[in-house]
Amino acid sequence: MNPASPSTDPMPPPGLSWGIKRSFIDYIGGLPDGSVSAADGATVLESGLFCFTADASDYDAARGTGVLRFLGDVRLSGHHGMLLVRLLDPWITFSGGSGVLSISTGDGGGQDRSTVGFVRAEAPVDVEGTLVWQHADVVISPEGSELFDGQYAAGQPMDPLFIRART
Repeated sequence: MNPASPSTDPMPPPGLSWGIKRSFIDYIGGLPDGSVSAADGATVLESGLFCFTADASDYDAARGTGVLRFLGDVRLSGHHGMLLVRLLDPWITFSGGSGVLSISTGDGGGQDRSTVGFVRAEAPVDVEGTLVWQHADVVISPEGSELFDGQYAAGQPMDPLFIRART
């Protein structure tokens, strides 16, 4: 791992911070009945990013492989219940610098997963005993496109992720 280098970027808070897709969040906020909620380990940061609490992980920093697990429940809704996007307990499964971002379907105690997107990230930096990814690119997967009711085509960029996790 590379030692931490000075940076003007603030360190992300512990966990997984993600804006999802700013244009979508703005759209929800503009609806008369639009609702954004974060619970069960997820919070909304002052920056507007959603932060999911870190959970037990088995990421191997030397190999760049393994699973980073996070807890939280983010719900975005509107159109009198016709629109509901739920992001529950996200995980990122890394293999060779790329990863798969998945969420729990709510079945199987969190083991049943749906792929939301694909992650491309530089190797993390070790900062005082935590691994930090300052900016990881995300593109939506075919299943993620369905989650957003086809509003974003598979392969379309989403907002970047910021991760700070102990392993």
